[in-house]
Amino acid sequence: MKSIVRQPLWCKWVLSDSLPGWNGLGWLLAAILCVYWCSGPLQAQTSEPADTNLVLRFDFEQSNTNGRVQDVSGNGNDGWQFNQTNLLGAANGVFGSTAARFSYVGFISNDWPQVYAFSQYIAVTNLAGFEYLTNGTISLWARFDTNQDVGMYLLDSGYSVLYAAGQGAASNSWTLGRYITPNLCLVAYPSDGSARIIVNWPNDTVRSGGSTPDLSTTSFHLYTVTFDCPGNRATAYYDGVPYMTGAINLPWLRIYGCSSLRWLCVGAMAHDGTPFWGDDYYPNAGYFVGKLDDVRIYNRTLSSREVQALYYGSGNGVLGRNVLVGLDTSGLIQLTFEGKSKTYYQVEWRTNLLAGVWQAVGAPILSSGTTSSISDSPAGHAQRFYRVRPLP
Repeated sequence: MKSIVRQPLWCKWVLSDSLPGWNGLGWLLAAILCVYWCSGPLQAQTSEPADTNLVLRFDFEQSNTNGRVQDVSGNGNDGWQFNQTNLLGAANGVFGSTAARFSYVGFISNDWPQVYAFSQYIAVTNLAGFEYLTNGTISLWARFDTNQDVGMYLLDSGYSVLYAAGQGAASNSWTLGRYITPNLCLVAYPSDGSARIIVNWPNDTVRSGGSTPDLSTTSFHLYTVTFDCPGNRATAYYDGVPYMTGAINLPWLRIYGCSSLRWLCVGAMAHDGTPFWGDDYYPNAGYFVGKLDDVRIYNRTLSSREVQALYYGSGNGVLGRNVLVGLDTSGLIQLTFEGKSKTYYQVEWRTNLLAGVWQAVGAPILSSGTTSSISDSPAGHAQRFYRVRPLP
């Protein structure tokens, strides 16, 4: 994709009697990403340049009714949900796209007297390109729903060799999740039997202290870690910005899963069990509740600029994020979004998504890197499509 490409985000406002809850006024996010050429016409294209080092990517845009979560990296590392009665839900994603929703639906008591709430999990059993990583990048967007669990795992493929059924195969395995703290951590399990925190991210929960903590987060955040084992360096990025650097002190990171099968667990603790629902006691803990989006694993160490580009929407690093359309207290349509600091954005509308001239809503908005908003009147039109366009 050429460097002059810009990517606006589309939203649709509709006036309809069929949408409840707004006295006939409803709003709909039609999250359709396209490409806008600064020096030419609109192009119907959504792809980004292929990166052969991207070995796993879940964007959650495809149907998972058959239990399959498609790996869109092209490597065939699909995820599977073996509990067909408890499939992932869908939610609004970071850039207006679809995210995966993990929700508590019951309790597991198959390891009595331990009882754990469970949600959904994804099992990745094909590990082409990332079973062993000497250099790599792990990145995902996450938003936590209300919970009090300091042992909640997002990605898990590791187990201490002191307890693993396959001790040799478990050495240098890893987990990305909460490890007895509200902070997310990258934890590795070296051959000496320890559990070592390589890097962590800030505590971004609503309330982590007191007798009733609320370990939810108020919005999506991007958690990224890059590592270079030969260079003995790992860096945690929070929302595209370096947060901390640590020594990795390992020759590589590897996938464990369990003694009989190498597999990556997404959304729970693999716990040295097989991924097949109901055939053993595990996974039975560490279940995630909230939303995941754009899960990526690379078999190379991304640069800080490339990590920042992930935060701002890949290719150009300037997409508006967390775009919402709704009604304010005075009945006006209110569009809010987050943008890149010191970047101008123009909000525009037209009544037909595929044809017509885009009209500006107000003047260009200079983003400070936080939330920006603008209002528009619904009077006199049944529907409008909106886009947030970064200016060159």
